[in-house]
Amino acid sequence: MPVLFEVKDLVIPGIPERLNLQLDQGMTVFLITSGDRESELVFRTLLGEQIPESGTVMFEEQCLHCIDRHERLKIRQVVATVTATTNLISNLKVWENITLPLMYHNGSLAPESTDQALQLLEEAGLLENIWSLPGHLSAADRIMVSFIRAVISAPRFLVVAASLENLPSLQQHIFLRIAANVQSNINAPATLFITTEMIQLPGLQPDMIIDLRQSPALIMRKS
Repeated sequence: MPVLFEVKDLVIPGIPERLNLQLDQGMTVFLITSGDRESELVFRTLLGEQIPESGTVMFEEQCLHCIDRHERLKIRQVVATVTATTNLISNLKVWENITLPLMYHNGSLAPESTDQALQLLEEAGLLENIWSLPGHLSAADRIMVSFIRAVISAPRFLVVAASLENLPSLQQHIFLRIAANVQSNINAPATLFITTEMIQLPGLQPDMIIDLRQSPALIMRKS
């Protein structure tokens, strides 16, 4: 069975270290960069949107920056992303932003997806806001809505580059607690967090932390 996501000898401008990485289902990895610009470059390169100086990014043995846009879009159907911009649709309510993409792709919304979305909204303290427009929410709450939308799509690979380190401590704690619960599920996706500093991980034990702010990169593995 092929590795789900693999990075081989990747060279990204502004990153002093070649990046090597393997993720399979259920694994959690943190990448720490030296700033927002570097995080954006890492994010775009790992999704195949930007060609690296050298090296490869593979998803199930397909080179993401070697295939055409059509093939990359097929892969993106099982990849979910959460960023600070959230990409929520401003004239759709919170519930619609969470559920309509799934209805569009699957033709319907399964009862278990509805239950999961409501449970996650309750854990996040957002159940009362499901009929609010995104513009009425705080930036932290919009990121949480984007995360819930990503989770209920049941992705195989989840990339979180949402500037979690800039969230208020309470919202950061809630986000990571919910992420830990998601990762404890038997069908949890491979999850990659891209941050600019190490953040507290209540209950979330990453399989690997790679600090790219120095060369050679500091790599910490779960004992």
